[in-house]
Amino acid sequence: MIRKLQNTIIAACLGAVLSACGGGGSGSTPAPDPTGNGGDLAAITMDNAQLTAGVVAGVALGDGVFGALSGVELPSIPGVSGAIATGAAKLANPSQLAATNSAVVDCTVLGTVDIDITVSNPLQPTEGDIYALQFTDCNEGTGTVTNGGMIMTITDLDGDFQSGQFLLGVSMELSAFQVTEGGETSGANGTVTVAIDTRTPPLTTITVSTSALATSSEGSAEVVTDLTVTISEDESMFPTAVSVDTSFTIDSPRIGGEVLVSTSLALQASGDEYPYVGEIRISGAGNSAIVLIALDAVRVRLEIDIDGDGAFDGTLETTWDELLALTG
Repeated sequence: MIRKLQNTIIAACLGAVLSACGGGGSGSTPAPDPTGNGGDLAAITMDNAQLTAGVVAGVALGDGVFGALSGVELPSIPGVSGAIATGAAKLANPSQLAATNSAVVDCTVLGTVDIDITVSNPLQPTEGDIYALQFTDCNEGTGTVTNGGMIMTITDLDGDFQSGQFLLGVSMELSAFQVTEGGETSGANGTVTVAIDTRTPPLTTITVSTSALATSSEGSAEVVTDLTVTISEDESMFPTAVSVDTSFTIDSPRIGGEVLVSTSLALQASGDEYPYVGEIRISGAGNSAIVLIALDAVRVRLEIDIDGDGAFDGTLETTWDELLALTG
């Protein structure tokens, strides 16, 4: 599960940058506001503890905000990966861009992508290169319609892509970005920065961060702030050993406000499985808290403190699948 996030982040960033270097309608969902839904901490109760833990686990494991980069599981920002692929493909061989660095390119079925690039060397990616894509009712025949802006900037670059040992930093700014699929429109506003470091094999480290990213779906908006996720992968182990440390604040109407999140013990997983060890602490109003404990790659335990006195008022055991299914 965690490794899937790691692999798809690499694919999205490399696809966007290397391909770009040559290597329905918008619906009724309002543009989400990255300033949040009010900033009040949510009180954790026995009634909302399981849903709260599910929402948090979705972000921590990549099925929430950053699962959007996968193009497979897209509960928060559907279509981002597809939009990257569309933009990258249109940048890969555009004769008019060679002369002007900008063009309006037709999408396959309907709509356009307005492309504007600022690069130091058109033959290879360079730190500081900027790729700006503006989608207007872009329908590539894949079942989605994309609108809004996406600006990708290379923030760090080192090593050798051909050897597979490199450092790549990409900043992705989403502005009034919306994707409609199956009659449902989801949107995003904010900037996500990703750094991928594969220079010391068999280890790979990915850091994902954002000061504020707002997402919306079916008229409901969520905001993640002050997020850092560090994913470490050791391919000398079989299956690959994966470790995740994270901290963030999430503001969601589903849980009635904000909660503060941090890994008190790094999540560890084997290959594509759920974490088999690790702890996430979730803090709400009045020092109420949930400690989410991975018991193994199937089961998870929630220890719940509703009155903030440091003693647990209840314990609940469930499965990772059941917990994540609560978030829809």
